[in-house]
Amino acid sequence: MKQLLLVAKETYLRQIKSWAFLLMVLSPFIFVGFTMGVSYLTGSAANNSDKLAVVLSDSSLKKAFKGLDGVTLKYETETAAKKAQKAEDIPGYVFVDTSDNKIQATYHGHSSLAKDIKGQLLQVLGGLQNQLNIAEANLTPKQVKALAQEPQFKEEIKEKGDLKKAGKYITFFGLTFIMYFIILTYAGSTAQEIANEKGTKIMEVIFSSVPANLYFYGRILGIFGIITSHLGIYALGGFLAYKLLPNFEFSKDMIDIVKPMLDTIIDNLDWTMLFFAIFGILLYVVLAALCGSLVVRIEDVNKAVQPVMYLVVVGFIGAIVLGQQGHDNVILEIGSYVPFISSFFMPIRLINSYASTNEALISLGILAATAVLCTLYIGKSYAGLILQTDDVGLFKSLKRGLNHK
Repeated sequence: MKQLLLVAKETYLRQIKSWAFLLMVLSPFIFVGFTMGVSYLTGSAANNSDKLAVVLSDSSLKKAFKGLDGVTLKYETETAAKKAQKAEDIPGYVFVDTSDNKIQATYHGHSSLAKDIKGQLLQVLGGLQNQLNIAEANLTPKQVKALAQEPQFKEEIKEKGDLKKAGKYITFFGLTFIMYFIILTYAGSTAQEIANEKGTKIMEVIFSSVPANLYFYGRILGIFGIITSHLGIYALGGFLAYKLLPNFEFSKDMIDIVKPMLDTIIDNLDWTMLFFAIFGILLYVVLAALCGSLVVRIEDVNKAVQPVMYLVVVGFIGAIVLGQQGHDNVILEIGSYVPFISSFFMPIRLINSYASTNEALISLGILAATAVLCTLYIGKSYAGLILQTDDVGLFKSLKRGLNHK
């Protein structure tokens, strides 16, 4: 056990300290940060130069206009607003006069007033004029209360399965794309790393002190630890973004639109899908390691890993095509129990309510058992696979290696 953990630790630290890993993990955050930074600067520029000025003849009305989007109250006189407009610090201004118990607003600008800002201003101006009218009419408190009566609007929402199903579909596609990305990334790097070790004298020295099977298990454990760290960083980043972004003004509108769907996705996240993804990734990484141990020349690694990629593509496309047919397909049902594609087929059956929880657990058990057994079986034959240097082709190398105990 100590030797296994030592190999896993060495594999984990070597990969996680590399610039390639750091760049791969941080690149999405850099891109999102850059995009948000541009949005913030653009928003700041808009706040500084594109806000409409509101000039009030009566400063006591300021409270009514505070908090309006796209409006500034920094100019106290019409002369100051005119100078700011001439200097292009503001696109225009509205002068609000309250003489003779009438609210009169005059807009000065080079282009038409935006509809959203105009709507906000008219709503505030209407409220102020209504207050003046009530004061002028000398109404009794009862009459004022009657005028203040507002219509009641209630929402009786009967939750449909559409939103829940949409959340499950998004979860499925999200997990599937993450699986594809992780498999594409780590299958290639795993095969490349093992192929680099193949045939070197250092492996004979290592196997003299560490059993080949423990060395292989340690490699897989280390790689899986890297994958877990990779996904954990993304999960933590997503959680922090979900919690912190609503506190920033420039992202509030976007969060208000996206948050309901995010809440639905989180609420409807099926834990079985996560386990299908975990064991599916493990199985494909083990297969990629096997492919890497079969090649003699480094340049043949990509060709050797292609069957693994084909399985991923077949599973992904098959699940999408068959899952959209509106009924449980025989191929979809059978495929949901085949370990190499069940991580794609069974989740889509669960989303469409084609499969029960018991069926999902049976499929998950078959997938988990296959992943573990493949790992154990390849580990026992790892010495024969990695030390074989004869260029006899992939299939013959596989046969020789697996026959070696």
